[in-house]
Amino acid sequence: MLISLSSFYLAFGAYAQDCHRPVELLIVGDSQFGATWARSYTGNFLQQCLKKDFVLYARGGTIPRDWLGQGSMDHIETIQRDPQNEHLNIGSKEKVPDCKKRFEKMIETHNPQKIAFEFGGNYISQTDDFIRKDIQNLVKLIQSKEISKSNCFFIHQTFEMEVSTKRNVPLKNYKNMKRVGSIIENEIQNHCQFIDSFEVMKNSPYFDGQELLKRVPIEGRSGCMGAATNDNAHICGEAARDFAERLCSILN
Repeated sequence: MLISLSSFYLAFGAYAQDCHRPVELLIVGDSQFGATWARSYTGNFLQQCLKKDFVLYARGGTIPRDWLGQGSMDHIETIQRDPQNEHLNIGSKEKVPDCKKRFEKMIETHNPQKIAFEFGGNYISQTDDFIRKDIQNLVKLIQSKEISKSNCFFIHQTFEMEVSTKRNVPLKNYKNMKRVGSIIENEIQNHCQFIDSFEVMKNSPYFDGQELLKRVPIEGRSGCMGAATNDNAHICGEAARDFAERLCSILN
């Protein structure tokens, strides 16, 4: 019993310490950075090329309001990435403490020198006004935590993936994502550096020169072939690795 209790307290202590660990860089995003079902997305490669002491939390289907506690996506599992963990599933709902689930607590407990937000893809069916108000709420958080523009990054979406037969997410297209990006940039630009990932990837060898990224799988990395060949929304394979490395050159 003594051994079991000791193990419990050691594990609990390590968990609490990790939750309050100061980091240089805090990153929060959606499924592009934290899909539970793949090992070939941008987040997987970010974990490999980031040189700073960092922690990344990402939850599929989310927008900023979900991390501000105003949404309803806590049932989606959260993926954590840091220098030791490429793809750590920390669960959903009450299993995830607020310091890994809510912006305010994350910033308080991790005390990051820099912060990066990655969102946009889940705004595709929302109105301009909805997007504007959601970003304005994010701006209020940035202001309340006194995060300077030089230490803040907002990463917007890039080109969609080529598909084999049909596009599974028709609203994820260049015109719609440019609409979303324009609204976000207008609201966030005075408070956070806006990273236009269309610009980031326009010279990529995996860009077809028009509107698509080429689907080139990586051996041993799931999520870019099979049924996923019709997933135009999530960047995968070699294109995802290239995208991550280009983002790392900005964030490092």
